[in-house]
Amino acid sequence: MEIRCWRFDSNIQHPTSNFQSPISMKPRAIFFDLGGTLMSMDRDLVAREYVTLAQARGATRDFTTTRAMVAALDDEIPARAKKSPPLSLDERVGEIFWTTLFADGWARLDLARDDAAAQALYQKFQRGHFNRLFDDTRPALDALKSRGLQLGVLSNFTANCAEVLQTLGIANYFSSVVVSALVRAEKPARAIFDVAARTTICAPHEIVLVGDSIHHDVDGARGAGWDAILLDRDDWYPNYSAAPRVRRLTEIVNWI
Repeated sequence: MEIRCWRFDSNIQHPTSNFQSPISMKPRAIFFDLGGTLMSMDRDLVAREYVTLAQARGATRDFTTTRAMVAALDDEIPARAKKSPPLSLDERVGEIFWTTLFADGWARLDLARDDAAAQALYQKFQRGHFNRLFDDTRPALDALKSRGLQLGVLSNFTANCAEVLQTLGIANYFSSVVVSALVRAEKPARAIFDVAARTTICAPHEIVLVGDSIHHDVDGARGAGWDAILLDRDDWYPNYSAAPRVRRLTEIVNWI
C-alpha cells in the first residue's frame, strides 16, 4: 500500500531554491498516485467508528477526544511504516501493521484490549469505508480528460485498488490501473513504472506522474524517464525545485 490513504512522505526533503522547472514535453498520459493524492482517510469517520465500537461494549468516549487521538495516530504512520516491510507486497504484513495501529488507538482511549474491535476497524479500512475524495479530484480529472489525455493510476496499493476506485466513483476516468500488490514491485522501483508505461502507447518522456511523495513518486518517475508533478497540499516543501509543485490538483492544467 501507499500507506493506504493516510498521507505521509517517508523521505522528506527541503531544497533551498523555489524555482520550478517546467515539464519538458507536452504529456500524452498522466498517472496519479492514489492515497494522499486523489483520496485521503476521513478522520471523522474513523473517530466515529471508534466511538460506536466502544458504545457497543458499554463504554462512552467523547468524539472530539477520539478524533484528536486518531489525528495523532495518523501523524505517527510515517515512522511506523519505515520500520515495516513493504505493506502492499504481503497481505499478512499489511494486516498486522493496520490492526496493530488500530489496537494502539483503542488502548489510547483507555479501553481494555479487544482484538475483535481492532479487526473490525481494519476490515472497514480494507473495504474503503474510511476513504474520501479530495474536493479537487473530480474537477481536475474532468479538465484533463477533456483534453484527450490518457489517465491512469499508479499506486503502492493492495490488490483491491480497482474496487476502491469503483467505490469512490472515479474508476471510469482511468484506462489503466497499475498497483504494487499485483506487479510485485513498489514505487520508486523502476519495474512498476515500466509496467505502467507499457499500458500506454507513449514513450516514457510523454508520461507524467502526479503524487504527494518526493521519494516514491517524483524520484521514482524521473528515474524511469517520466516527468513528475509534486502535489504538496500542506505546503511541506515550499522551496522544492526538482519538479513542478502544486497545492491542488486543479493547478495541474497550468503545467501541461
